[in-house]
Amino acid sequence: MRVSPPRIIPQVSLAPKPPLAAPGADAYRQTGFVLGKDLDLIVRGLEIEGQVAEASSGAKFRTQRMVSALGLWSRSWLCRLEALHAVQGGNYAAALPLIRSAADYQAAEVYLLRSDAAEWNEWLEQGGIGNVHELHAAEFRLHSFRAAEVLAAHPDLGALYRAATDLSLPHFGSTLLLAAAESSPDRVLMTFGDRDFHLGLAELALGWLALLSAVQLESVLESGTVFALPDGADPGSFIADARTLITAPGRCGVEPVEHEGMSRYLVQNWRRQPGAAPKRIVL
Repeated sequence: MRVSPPRIIPQVSLAPKPPLAAPGADAYRQTGFVLGKDLDLIVRGLEIEGQVAEASSGAKFRTQRMVSALGLWSRSWLCRLEALHAVQGGNYAAALPLIRSAADYQAAEVYLLRSDAAEWNEWLEQGGIGNVHELHAAEFRLHSFRAAEVLAAHPDLGALYRAATDLSLPHFGSTLLLAAAESSPDRVLMTFGDRDFHLGLAELALGWLALLSAVQLESVLESGTVFALPDGADPGSFIADARTLITAPGRCGVEPVEHEGMSRYLVQNWRRQPGAAPKRIVL
């Protein structure tokens, strides 16, 4: 089956500034002021990814291995862009499921690249794309596909995916973290529609977005000649900067811990405003 020239729309930008009185307007202002370098770095990574995708649309690179990865890469890229915009508007509850999905797409992409897209090619050969004449419909066979082994073994994608999944699901602890973080053992303080700035949540989400972009560009480099590296793109420099960002001292992060014989999460450097004392929360 031939591969047609893919349509590449690589433009990326930060979210537009909301009206002054709109929900999330203050989060937009504070995120840009406090975490402006994070935002610029993530946009830089997305731009490099778009440049690579655009350079890879030429005839030399139009292989089934490339396009099978490109579709999943596109889904991750768009999820990450929308997650970035959600963080800018203080909508952390929306950002986390998008980040979780992006990690899932990238794990599947890694699997396809490392396996020479064997499962994709088998799907095509078995009629993955066809027609159902009795229903007068085109057919794209669903073919349930996930890369559990990549998520289990990958040092970055696996840990990020598991934490982002638990924060995205309707667990009680993650609901408190996202909607009632000021609660204490003697009271529950729930919110509804909260889009106020929260430094801890913003650092966590933006750190994960930077990491996913670094992992994506590492996959591009690992895959050799599957993709094109355009002149001027410097994925190595971005990867180094992203990994420096996410390991900065004092940054909010989530790590697995053992407590009372159970696997738990420890949230470190949790605080709403920059001047507040950092806290730890066990989930």
